[in-house]
Amino acid sequence: MKREISDELLNAFADNELDGAEKAEVLECIAADAGLRAKVCETWHLKELVRSAHPLARQDGGRKKPSSWRLFGLPLAACLLLMVGAGSGWLAHERYDEAWIPGAELKSIQARSSGVLLHLVSGDAADIDKALRKAEQVAAARDVNGGIIQVELVANGPGIRMMQVDNAGLATRIAKMRERHKNLRLIACNETMNRLRERGVEVTLQPAVDVVPSAIEEIATRIDQGWRYLQV
Repeated sequence: MKREISDELLNAFADNELDGAEKAEVLECIAADAGLRAKVCETWHLKELVRSAHPLARQDGGRKKPSSWRLFGLPLAACLLLMVGAGSGWLAHERYDEAWIPGAELKSIQARSSGVLLHLVSGDAADIDKALRKAEQVAAARDVNGGIIQVELVANGPGIRMMQVDNAGLATRIAKMRERHKNLRLIACNETMNRLRERGVEVTLQPAVDVVPSAIEEIATRIDQGWRYLQV
């Protein structure tokens, strides 16, 4: 029996404050409960209204740094993805704290997915390493008919750091991965880049990285095409 999702836990989920195991458990409950999905969307929307009306100031006089859900995009768009995902079966499979995709999950991908989109919102070095490992793991796998699996690793928010040219070690690693796996595409969100530039942060991407107008639009498009979505 799944646990009851309290308002406190739901708020923590909406603020992206849960650890990997807790987040996976909440996602499983959301996938099975349409009423809970609606409540999550309402919570996101209310939090967005509050943040917009009362932005919190930092001690240095600047604005409070947005959470990774804010960097992900508008709450409404996130909720639409949540609704689509729950119906198409991509929610609540990935255990976010694992360095590799579990064998059962990989077999499911090989059997039923035309492609895989991995979504990175974290700029933490360990999370970036996990994302690249998983991307290469899927890119090296074969589907049940022996064909290649198309893979996209999409980054927005702090995750964009992975794809900048000033990270020489990652640039070399990514270039080698792209050389080995022609079916692997690395993608940066232009909305994130524009927000960074508005704050005076220069963004120069590695040559191997493509840019899409919006990470959310790319995710929604791939889900509609039958791709598996994994947040990493």
